[in-house]
Amino acid sequence: MADRRDTGASPAKGEAFLDIRPLLERSLGLGAALILFALVLITCVDVVGRYFLDAPLSGAFELTEVLLAALVFAALPLTTERREHVEVDLVTGFLGPRARQLLAAFAGLFSAALLATFAWRLATHAMRSMQDGAVTNALEIPLAPFGFLAAFSCLVSAFIAFLRGIQPPAPSDHHGEEGAL
Repeated sequence: MADRRDTGASPAKGEAFLDIRPLLERSLGLGAALILFALVLITCVDVVGRYFLDAPLSGAFELTEVLLAALVFAALPLTTERREHVEVDLVTGFLGPRARQLLAAFAGLFSAALLATFAWRLATHAMRSMQDGAVTNALEIPLAPFGFLAAFSCLVSAFIAFLRGIQPPAPSDHHGEEGAL
């Protein structure tokens, strides 16, 4: 079955379908690309400074830590929307198309519940970090914004996973491409 996301075709009759990939690509995709560029730049400046000028970039380790966390969470909704999470197919090969569809629905809804729980806990932690004024050790970068980014990212991913759960792939779809999240 052809993938509508790549062809631009409209959804089949009666199929509820929200294509948020363009919005995610323009916002979080661009943000992730910029964060990755910043990580490369920081690493290059630090390596050149450390080995050729005997002057490493001050705070490079902290910057790398916070930017790496931001990169992971910026990419999470994109990964969820593209169905690119790691999955293990131990039993789907033995199941019929309808059972695979039910399993995909369960996986989407379970993933949504788990991601929503992560969002709630991350938001709670970010609020506490903001109230406490938590910052990194050397550069004193506030940690709360990164917690809020992580919470927002998990919330968006939970919404996408929920949509996958209530609209699992049709029973005729190949189980390896559109199965669980």
